Amino acid sequence: MLFAIDLQNDYLHKSGKFYIPAAEEIKPALIARLKDAVATGELIAYTKNIYPESEYEERTAEEIEWAEEIYEDFKELLRHAKEFRKIHYGISPESALKFRDEFEDRKEEFEYIEFMGVETNVCVLSNISIVQNIFPESGLMISPNRVAAKDKRLHLNALEIMRGLKVEVMENEV
Repeated sequence: MLFAIDLQNDYLHKSGKFYIPAAEEIKPALIARLKDAVATGELIAYTKNIYPESEYEERTAEEIEWAEEIYEDFKELLRHAKEFRKIHYGISPESALKFRDEFEDRKEEFEYIEFMGVETNVCVLSNISIVQNIFPESGLMISPNRVAAKDKRLHLNALEIMRGLKVEVMENEV
């Protein structure tokens, strides 16, 4: 299973409020991995960050709608994937339980769950912790070449924390 985190305009487009410049380097690897998952019929899930009401104090509804959209390069690749909306860093407990219940009978497909996306030290790490609790038998994996953060030090620290959580950090994966 492949779990993509926050592949949205606000993080990946240069005009996004929370744009992550380091994401430019990983976009080709994200696209390649998603294409491979689609071609092989691998189960794909993704998060979509939905902004809370307080964000409307700073931006117009139109700006927020654009910010929440999946980045153009990924729209078609995620068309048939399972979407999990979230308001904060990780999917909600209710969404996590729904996720577990919905896929309980397909656990054999979850020998490994691979994560990719942004931001390594915030939403990626948060969702890894949540998914690890709902599928404790699954091995979790992440490639440093398919995650990014604004702060390189925090990115590297998050990968170290993931190692401590027994996530396989695939150093040589492209």
